[in-house]
Amino acid sequence: MICISLTDDRQHSVLELLLDMLSKCLLFAFTLFSLCYKDDCTKEDPLSQESFRKLALPLPFSKQHHSKLVCFITKELMDTENPPQVLPNGYVYSTKALEEMAKRNDGKITCPRTGLVCNYSEVVKAYIS
Repeated sequence: MICISLTDDRQHSVLELLLDMLSKCLLFAFTLFSLCYKDDCTKEDPLSQESFRKLALPLPFSKQHHSKLVCFITKELMDTENPPQVLPNGYVYSTKALEEMAKRNDGKITCPRTGLVCNYSEVVKAYIS
């Protein structure tokens, strides 16, 4: 704990500043709560609603990172055209890679990392969001 000695006037100024910040936070939280929990509130992206856009206007933008999934086997991008699929051991490869492997091996797939052999029917599609 750090103790700083302040004059009475300075203490009063710091206290006023803290109370002002607290009241703004509470107002923001109340406004957000009232916007989110109305009966007609949609479950869409909040920024698609005008009331949220106004509320978020003074806030700074966040950094957005977009990951790209690349198949270990084909080195191609996995996307909606070539979606990722999950083997029973949890490793993920592209649909294109697994379909080609299954065609060459009578429906069998071998995980290149662990050597697990499974049927193509055991593979589960993963969804990118």
